[in-house]
Formats: sequence, structure tokens, C-alpha cells
Amino acid sequence: MDDLSAREIEAAVQEALGLFGTSGSVSVQGRQIALRGRGAPVAIDLEQLAEQWPLLPQDLRARKASDIARRLAQAQRAVTSMAPPGARAPGRPARYVVIPVVAVAVALVGALVAARAMRSRENPVASPVAPETTAAEDAARNARTCEAARKRIYSGASMGPFELAGWVAELWLATPRGSTQAAAGQEATSAEAVGLGGLISEGKLTASADAELAAMTDGLVEIVPGFDAEEAGRSPSWRAITARFSGGYARAYFDPALRARFVALADRMADGASAELGALYARCAHLPYHDAGAWFRGSDPAAAAAALVHASGLFAELPAVDRGALAALKGAGQIDALRSAGASLDAASLGKLVGAHGGGITRGGAGAVVITFPVGGPTRATSASRIVARKLQVGVGQD
Repeated sequence: MDDLSAREIEAAVQEALGLFGTSGSVSVQGRQIALRGRGAPVAIDLEQLAEQWPLLPQDLRARKASDIARRLAQAQRAVTSMAPPGARAPGRPARYVVIPVVAVAVALVGALVAARAMRSRENPVASPVAPETTAAEDAARNARTCEAARKRIYSGASMGPFELAGWVAELWLATPRGSTQAAAGQEATSAEAVGLGGLISEGKLTASADAELAAMTDGLVEIVPGFDAEEAGRSPSWRAITARFSGGYARAYFDPALRARFVALADRMADGASAELGALYARCAHLPYHDAGAWFRGSDPAAAAAALVHASGLFAELPAVDRGALAALKGAGQIDALRSAGASLDAASLGKLVGAHGGGITRGGAGAVVITFPVGGPTRATSASRIVARKLQVGVGQD
């Protein structure tokens, strides 16, 4: 195999590893590919892939790399959990046996030294520990993992057993700005101040919010401004907050068994914050694109359409909204312009538009109109926002 093909295989498999909850470095060695990580080092045969790689189309390369990453992850877990210390897995190069044997020897010596120290009432010798990764390294790994999963869903895959590191779910809630409200960029960001004190406490969901979601001890929810400085200037008559869910809460967002709970919670939070617009979606934490939309709410059909186009269409990686056309509409800002453009929409016509892309229309709290999308179609909100934007005469590529 030439060096270029080897490097390409290494890079493709390295990117795919995160999908299977595995980290480490891979290297092609002849007709084998090896993985060194926190678990036992392993190597598997590449068989004929080495010669075939330069001839394969890009999509087939991605599938082959994903298959290799899966096999490496399975092999590493099997060897780590089942093989006795120092055992040599079948087909593994001899040098991969050295590390476990040395580790056992070091552990035995450490244990003897520690026991002797205890007997002499001295401080025990600390056992060797695996080197820890830095926060920056963890963030970079999570970003790669999230982007790999994102590529898969945009290639047509439904949300399946993906590694969800790096994802956050966000609930965006907006309310018309009254004359007594704080200036843009100085919004309150405490749960109590925005009417969510009974649902969020010290960065966690309360049992009164949802007992099952609240039981996820590794979840975190933060209240942050709902507009950055630029977006606030484009919608000066509105104030907004975002509840950002990470950890266990983000995993729950992608769980089909828990999605209904998340949607119900979003509706309750919208009521608590007296929001006229709302959107619930997920994204890679390091990217601005709103990818996996679930719930969009407005006080009427026009407001629900505005929430969908604003929160999904305006933040699509491929533009779904013509900002020039949006700026040309009447209104004090983007949100007002979108609501005005959708004044003729009723629930039936809006339901028909989003229904063509897997969405549904229901009624939420206070008679609000709610658009929802299923877990299994993570890109449907984005595609629906395009068709609704065209209906409002602000879509990209209109005649």
C-alpha cells in the first residue's frame, strides 16, 4: 500500500471511531490497522481494502471506515474485558503484548511497596494512573465525534446508536419587549428571573419539571441569552432566552422513549416564561447550525411559522432564508416581518406545508400552535423551514 492510501485510511477510521464510543490513535501497518487507546491495544486485518482504497467512491470509503472502526472498538472491548492479564489475542502482533505485561509487573511492584509502607505506617505509594486528557483535548474529540454523527444524519441516516458526545439541546423562548424590559444584551439569565424557578434549580431540572429527566444526575441546564448582539439588533422589539441542555439531558433528547417528555417540558417552560415564540432543537456545541429540530411554538399559526423559519431556517448550514428578502418585508425586525408575512396562514395550511416533511400540528399551552417533528427524522425541521420560508416569500432560490 502506498503512504497516501495508508494516511487516508487512518484519517477516515480515526474520524469514525467516535461513533462507537472509542478514542485512541490508529495506524496502518502493512496489511493491518492497529488501535492504541485507553483499552488494550488491538490490530485487525485490512484484507483487500489496502489495494481497493484508491478505486472506491467516497461514500463507500466512509462505510468501509465505519465498519473498520466498529470492528476495532469491538475487538478492544473484548480483549480488555475477557483476556487475562498479559494474554496475547489471536493475530495480534507481539509488540502489543508488551504493554499489558509491563503494566501487570508495575502494578505488582506498586502493591508490594504500598503494603510495606502501610506496615511501617508511612504514606502509601500512589499507584500509577493513566494520563488524563486536557479539557481542550476532550472538547476537540467531542467536536470530531459530533461532526461525524452530523455527517451521517445529513447523508440520510436516521438517529440511531450514535455516540452523542458534543451535542447540546436548546430551548429558545422569545417574548415581545415591553417598555419596561431591559435593553438587548442585558437580559436576565437566572431561572427565577425568567419564570422557570420551579422547573430548574442549580443547573438541574427539578422533580416537578419531570421526575424521570430530573433523575439524570449528569445532566446540566443553563439559561443564556437567546440572541447574540447581532441577532438582537435584527429583532429589537423582542427579548429571548435559551435553556441549554447538555450531558444526560442531551442524550434524552435523542431517545425516542423520552422525546415526548422533552416536548411536554418545552411547552411548560414556554408557559412559565410567557413566551410567544419557542423552538427546541439540537446542535453540535461548537457549531452555530440548528440541526435536529423537534418543537416549534407560536401563539398563532403565523407565529409558529415564524419560530420555525427563524430558529431552523435562519440557522441552517445551507441558507434556507434570503435575508435580503426578509429585510425588505414590513416590520420592526426579522421576527415581526416573518409574523406579518404569515398573517394569511391558518393551522390547516401550515399543517399541510410541514406535513409534507414529516411534521405535525398540535395545540400547546394557552391555545398555542405547536409544530413537532419525530426523533427518527432529524433533518425534517430544516427541510420544512425551507418550504415554509418560500411560502412567506423569503426562501432562497424562489422564482
